[in-house]
Amino acid sequence: MKKEKIGFFGGCFNPPINTHVNLANNLIEANIVDKVIFVPVGDYYQKQNLVTAIHRYNMLKLACSNYKNLEVENIASTHKEKLFAKDTFKLLYEKYHNNTDIYLIMGSDNFEKMPKWKNYDDIIKKYKFIVLERLKHETTSNLENVLYFKNKQIEDISSTAIRNKLKSKEDVSNWINKDVLKYIHENKLYI
Repeated sequence: MKKEKIGFFGGCFNPPINTHVNLANNLIEANIVDKVIFVPVGDYYQKQNLVTAIHRYNMLKLACSNYKNLEVENIASTHKEKLFAKDTFKLLYEKYHNNTDIYLIMGSDNFEKMPKWKNYDDIIKKYKFIVLERLKHETTSNLENVLYFKNKQIEDISSTAIRNKLKSKEDVSNWINKDVLKYIHENKLYI
């Protein structure tokens, strides 16, 4: 029996934007994976202006609600102690590997930072990666467990840019799901 191919897309998703969902859907449409599961980082993650994990999880659930092959996993966001990438990958592997082929999805900017991560050598040998190349940030590698996905149709806008627009009270409705935007306003996030 053929194993299901699942891509785990980790990140802050602060907030989740249409680009994240579109990239996930494009990986599915290209038959690279059968399903994408978003994995938001927990509150222990040190990043400026990061809203709580429960808000980011809830926003991702809203952003994915109309797509049958997109899900959200709270394995990292509900963890009380600090998780390094290797810890999160291990938890995901232990939970899903029996029934699936696992791919870890990340942007090319984060993939380039990986050699500085704790236990990088073990991580890069053990897992398969899908690296999303940003329009202004392309990388290459000759590692056979790394697939580079170039998608020129996606607008290269970041969650940081969206947060700045929200703070300036600019219209972001072209870049963010309407239910997510409603959630942001109701919970007074990013103001």
